[in-house]
Amino acid sequence: MKNDPPSPSRVPGAEPSPLHHRLLFVLAAAALVWLLRETYAVLMPTAAALLLALGVWPVVAAIRDHLPRALGWLGAVVGMLLVLGILVLFFTGIGYAARRVYGLAQDIGPQLQTRLGNLPFDLPDILSDGPDADTTALATSSDLASSALVVLNMTAGTLGGIILILFLMLLMLTEAGNWNAKIHSISKGHRDARRWLDIGLSVGGKFRAYFTTRLLVGVLSGLLYSGFLLLFGVEYTVLWGLLTVLLSFIPTVGSIISGILPTIYVFITRDIGTALIVGAGLLVIEQVMGNFIDPKLMGRRLAISPLVVLVALVFWSLLWGLAGALLAVPLTVLATVVMAHFDRFKPAALLLTDCDDLEGLEDYRQPD
Repeated sequence: MKNDPPSPSRVPGAEPSPLHHRLLFVLAAAALVWLLRETYAVLMPTAAALLLALGVWPVVAAIRDHLPRALGWLGAVVGMLLVLGILVLFFTGIGYAARRVYGLAQDIGPQLQTRLGNLPFDLPDILSDGPDADTTALATSSDLASSALVVLNMTAGTLGGIILILFLMLLMLTEAGNWNAKIHSISKGHRDARRWLDIGLSVGGKFRAYFTTRLLVGVLSGLLYSGFLLLFGVEYTVLWGLLTVLLSFIPTVGSIISGILPTIYVFITRDIGTALIVGAGLLVIEQVMGNFIDPKLMGRRLAISPLVVLVALVFWSLLWGLAGALLAVPLTVLATVVMAHFDRFKPAALLLTDCDDLEGLEDYRQPD
């Protein structure tokens, strides 16, 4: 009796090698990054609309449940108007700050030239009192003004994107009931349908916690910054405080910029000693707020590793620019919560959080 031929799974060399698996992983990751970058015009508004819809869903659901079925759509409209009001305040603040920074950059041009010429140490010829000193100082001031104009132009150019995001969010909120029925229909059972519902509730709760905490920490930091600067008689304290609030929504980098800008202003308009004291004081405030107050307010509701936050900020900023910087943490939370609900991806979710074990991850993934 002849032996049966070996099955393909038992043929030597038929199974993929570890190197083959790693190569496939690298290619898949590269393809995903390329897809995210090339589909920015579609994915970014959709992701932003989804996060906003999940964030305001409790308000929408409460209104819808207390109205007749025929008027249920009013809940979605109220949710959209709430988000619109927040966005209007945010971009109005950015526009105001950009105009003030632009005017300030023009005003301190001559002082910048004087400061560069009076430093107690030698600078390279391109910055010192050589033949091109006037041109260099003017160019530096012009760069500051150009940066402010770029921010202003970006604010004006995002109007179409905001309208698209609001329209998508309105559609999501309006069709939420239909999508809930569809998920139950295509799911294998009630357990799978409940899993996706828990994911949505958990992401929405963490997004609200992130937004409110960033706003509260930003306001407290802005008040402390303004009060500290007032002790030294620094002008434009309202501007520096407003910038602190707005930039608090960009993790890590935002707090650094909000401390550097007033320090540079003090350096140009005062002396180096005062600038060092102001910079050190603002750094202490930022460290206290970031390392003590912020974690106390957030608790375990977000629980994303600080290293992961920084890497996510760089990654999404490179992909989607300013929009990526604003959405970096919410998108990371979204991905982490989704992975935390599936056994196969729980180890990856654990690496992204600051939880110590899978038991802590179970608490993290629960709806707030």
